Amino acid sequence: MSRTKHVDDILNINVGGKKYTVRRTDLVADPRSKLAEWFKMGATKPIATDKGGNIYLDRDAKTFRHILAYLRLKKEKFAPSLALPSKPDDLAKLVGECEALNLVEFKELALEMLQKYQRTEEQHYVTSFVQVAIRDYESWQFEREQGTIPVSKNRKSVSDENFQGGSAYDEWGM
Repeated sequence: MSRTKHVDDILNINVGGKKYTVRRTDLVADPRSKLAEWFKMGATKPIATDKGGNIYLDRDAKTFRHILAYLRLKKEKFAPSLALPSKPDDLAKLVGECEALNLVEFKELALEMLQKYQRTEEQHYVTSFVQVAIRDYESWQFEREQGTIPVSKNRKSVSDENFQGGSAYDEWGM
């Protein structure tokens, strides 16, 4: 396929088996990216083509649609964060693709969103863990008060009047 030298020509691109039709100006919207390097006017690096004459990029097709959305939003001066996928797994894949294509700004947006997911999940995990631990402790305490859990003869009960604040580690010689 011969590439014309028109500033905003339309390109047919095969990305990992998925065909996209995109404007050259969209692909070069982030001037520091490898896409801009490959598709800028006057680029001399040869680009592979498939059997149908489409430009071929060996990248993940599903993730590339988010990259195209980002580049279009960036070109049109909209909020590029609107192009981020909603699922953490897709965000993680996007980070890798952005790294490979040197899309620094978009990678930072994806990482920021991933960190928000991580904090939310950690808070959820901690809350769930604390709730389970409290429930288990209360159940254990109730069973102990009911006399269904015997207190070890070798260990003092926490409620013993002569408790000196020792630790279970004291019994192990630590």
